[in-house]
Amino acid sequence: MSTTEYIQIIIGIGQIIAVAIIPIIVWILGIKYQDRKAKKDAQLRVFLTLMADRKSAPITKEWVDALNTIDVVFQENKKVRHAWREYLDSLNEKSPHFDSSNSFRLDLLSEMAVSLGYKNLKQTEIDRFYSPKYFGSQMSRQEILFQENLRILTRSKSCAESFTDEEYEQHYKELMEQQGD
Repeated sequence: MSTTEYIQIIIGIGQIIAVAIIPIIVWILGIKYQDRKAKKDAQLRVFLTLMADRKSAPITKEWVDALNTIDVVFQENKKVRHAWREYLDSLNEKSPHFDSSNSFRLDLLSEMAVSLGYKNLKQTEIDRFYSPKYFGSQMSRQEILFQENLRILTRSKSCAESFTDEEYEQHYKELMEQQGD
């Protein structure tokens, strides 16, 4: 066999290998890209939830759920997890940092923003929050209605007959015991 025949055989084998291996490499790279994108999307979802509800009063279930997923979603980011631990510690009423928990919340959101590529987002911008008066007054009305309904329901035997003071005390104790179960 001549040198050109050897070269042609080697080129042929190389082409066969390339045709067989390139799709596998592309498939592996695609899976890695999708995995990375899914993780980044989860991080972004947590961050946006925390940003949207950062000054809501009362706090929302979504806010609490997002906080509780930080350790999983940001598992590879030590700075975010450290900021989350500090914020969590500041939420404890016995913590010496309880009065400054807002600062720790800003630190957490700032670390998350940096890790997601929002490097120009300042803490003053994170601290800015828009909440129209309408939402506050609507929440107040809902709270008043809830409290009034609760008062009526806990003080009534039926829709038309109310409890005596002694009956109310007994009924209230029973309700509290049921709630504790």
